[in-house]
Amino acid sequence: MTRPIVVGIARRTLSDPFPQTEEVPGAALVEFRALGPIEAVVAGRLVDLGAPKQRALLALLVSRVGQPVPVEVMLDALWAGHPPPSAMASLQAYVANLRRALEPDRAPRTPATVLRTCPRGYLLDSRVTDVDVHRFGEHATSGWRAWDRGDPQQALSEFEAGLALWRGQAYAEVASATCVVPEVARMEELQLSVVEARCAALLAVGAHEVAVAELEAFIQAHPLREYGCELLSLALYRAGRQADALGVLRTIQKRLAEELGIDPRPALQHLEREILNQAPALDWHPTPAAPASPAPGRPTTPPQVCPTVPPPPPAAAEGRVFVGREVALRQLVEALTAAADGRGRVVTVSGEPGVGKTSLLRRFAKLAGVPVLWGTCPEHVTAPPLWLWEQVLRTMGTCFPHQAIPQPVAELLSGDTQHLVNGVEVAGATLRRFEAIVHYLTDASHTAPLVVLLDHLHRADPSSLRLLAHLAESVPASRLLLAVSYRSGEAEALAETLAALARSGVTRIDLEGLDTQDTQTLASALLHQEVSERTAEGLWARTEGNPFFLRELIKVLSGEQRLDQPRTAPVPVPVREVVLRHVARLPQTAAEVLAVAAIAGRHFDITVVAEAAAIEIEAALEVLDIAVAAGLVVEDQQPLGWFHFTHALAAEALYETTGRLRRARLHRRIGAAAARAWAENTERADEIARHWLLAAELDPTAAVHAATHAATAARLADARLAFGDAATLWRQALIAADLAEKEDLDRYPLLIGLGTSLYRAGNRHDGLPVFIQALEETLAAPDACGDLDTSRLVTAAVAAISEPNLYPGEQGDVDLRLVDVLERALTQVTDPGQHALMLSCLAVARDYDGDLVRRAALSDEALALARLTTDNVALAQILHLRAAAGVTTMSVVDGVAA
Repeated sequence: MTRPIVVGIARRTLSDPFPQTEEVPGAALVEFRALGPIEAVVAGRLVDLGAPKQRALLALLVSRVGQPVPVEVMLDALWAGHPPPSAMASLQAYVANLRRALEPDRAPRTPATVLRTCPRGYLLDSRVTDVDVHRFGEHATSGWRAWDRGDPQQALSEFEAGLALWRGQAYAEVASATCVVPEVARMEELQLSVVEARCAALLAVGAHEVAVAELEAFIQAHPLREYGCELLSLALYRAGRQADALGVLRTIQKRLAEELGIDPRPALQHLEREILNQAPALDWHPTPAAPASPAPGRPTTPPQVCPTVPPPPPAAAEGRVFVGREVALRQLVEALTAAADGRGRVVTVSGEPGVGKTSLLRRFAKLAGVPVLWGTCPEHVTAPPLWLWEQVLRTMGTCFPHQAIPQPVAELLSGDTQHLVNGVEVAGATLRRFEAIVHYLTDASHTAPLVVLLDHLHRADPSSLRLLAHLAESVPASRLLLAVSYRSGEAEALAETLAALARSGVTRIDLEGLDTQDTQTLASALLHQEVSERTAEGLWARTEGNPFFLRELIKVLSGEQRLDQPRTAPVPVPVREVVLRHVARLPQTAAEVLAVAAIAGRHFDITVVAEAAAIEIEAALEVLDIAVAAGLVVEDQQPLGWFHFTHALAAEALYETTGRLRRARLHRRIGAAAARAWAENTERADEIARHWLLAAELDPTAAVHAATHAATAARLADARLAFGDAATLWRQALIAADLAEKEDLDRYPLLIGLGTSLYRAGNRHDGLPVFIQALEETLAAPDACGDLDTSRLVTAAVAAISEPNLYPGEQGDVDLRLVDVLERALTQVTDPGQHALMLSCLAVARDYDGDLVRRAALSDEALALARLTTDNVALAQILHLRAAAGVTTMSVVDGVAA
């Protein structure tokens, strides 16, 4: 019976767009990957392609491989039509660098064979290059040819092999260049057509549910693709969702009418009538396998080509970028090679949530080139026993339709429960069923190597785990590759199963976060622009390279300012939800201690956290053992007793979910505990001050502690010449002092400290007003007897004037304020030595008015007073200030200074 729609696969006729050329004898073949950020592989290794413009140049050449690219086209593309005068020299340098990278073994002064010079430009020699764009076209053509001859399984294999080459936008570095835009548009349209063709092939082999998931994501991104809607509607119908199938057709009809003012094509209208009539022609029927000639020495039964059927991807999977994991992929490929040689292998892939276990298995499945059977465990619903294996066995039936299904397997797939008595399995029934499943899988692997991938094993039911352990015993003597993934923090429930797998000679892959280079690659691909190494380091610091955290954090880097400051981006909502759900699974005490630890900071001292959380240290350590096992916390190697959150984002998420008042109270408790624990450790003064400052709003007493600890930390920062840090701490101390209104906190030393730190940091502009404020506040605060602390006036005046290289200043309001406050202070100071110092300061401060005679008179008077005292220190200061005022002698003749 004819099956509509699927036989009418949307096809693109390729009139040999990727011509075959002869290779140059003896020349090394260079592989270029342009279906995403440009990459080059030389001698089996990725090479460093250098700066962004250099990479863009290579992408442009690859887009025209085998064709000369004129220099003016390159300049226009690389500099957006406005090349600077130095552009030609830069272009020649880029070409030289690329030649060294692409032909590292080329002898000096020998002609280049890959990137050659031609009249008016350069070209990549197609005879010594292999471009993934061409291979994608070849796979697409082969897939359509297989479809035409009635072999949907082979077509599916070809389409998937082609799509696996895509890593992002084609020619990403130069996709917007005028000369490349048509080629990019052509490749994108071809990719969409192949995606649709793959889904049609999935329908043809009976993988309706997988097709539904793929097509729903596809239509969400491309809502006006009529053929995609046609396929989705048919897939939903075959999956038993008739109402949804009709809903898809009516939605596309409405969109076409409202947005384009046209009717849907006749095929869509015909399909709607067929669904309403429940036409038998819509039902799926297996496609007979295409005949094949057996190879000599091989079994006479032709091997069945099975689609790689991964679990349904998330809604945004069409934009997913895969980077890194070369070592892990190589381990999986080596295990598959061993299995193909008759030495079956077991591989475990473990890691924290979001580290990319499923993505790694998806990538491997696309590269495997052999039948791949998927099983995955749901998270939010309770699955029936052996649900994990039901998925595998159903796909097995699609892959090997000619292999007889054993009766126990058929009973499992049909939901037959005759082997149960009052819900309990009859003795021996479990073993017989397990044996039947094992033989079913291992027998199929005799024909061709077979991969079984079990994802999220930590959620599996006990029956599925027992069957896995039973199968593992037979794997070494088969051609099976059995790969399982699980969360390392939830491996305790898998202890017996993992022990059984270990007895079969397991290969362990422990996934960790991406490194900084892979982080940079991922961010550049997702943001469609080159991301700096500094930005990548900031992203990595907050995520430790966890791909899920990275992707979510990159999504919020929408603005250029935020892109330059990834450390200031807010915690993404999905990350917060994941972290809180993970913590919620822990015992309540553990969750409470982690909440306190998050307030303490990403790195925390367990002694301080235990005291702040009001629990014994032993109880706190037991809690941390749980958190470490869950992958949330790691123990530092040095110093003893310190731990840190695995990801900064996890600590930030917990911090943000704690209310402001509770945070402030916890900061006070942590500050008090830290001050006691680190009393002798001056390196922790900043940390103690940070906690008290964050608690300063609680009450005046907390504000006093905050100001005091901030001042202590500021003095230590000054001592280590970190004047900028010191100024920040002095300012924070003053803010805290303002909150301590009723505590009568002395602001004078804080102002002097701030002004001094600013001066030493070279910032007179901000420092001088601080000293003026210190003078004004001192003048305005006489003691109970009405007396002023004149020593403070003198100290502030000298500090404002005597720092080297700060005067003469420019005339302005601040200088006028300084002269005014010094003249007022001068009237309050009666001690001869202090009065002399104030006179000298005033002489320097009047530098702006140009009245040298007045300055000389003030300086002479100060020097005369100083000589009447025995204070040599004051005398030395006055002489120093006298020089600063530009006066070198004491005599004044006829009103003119000598």
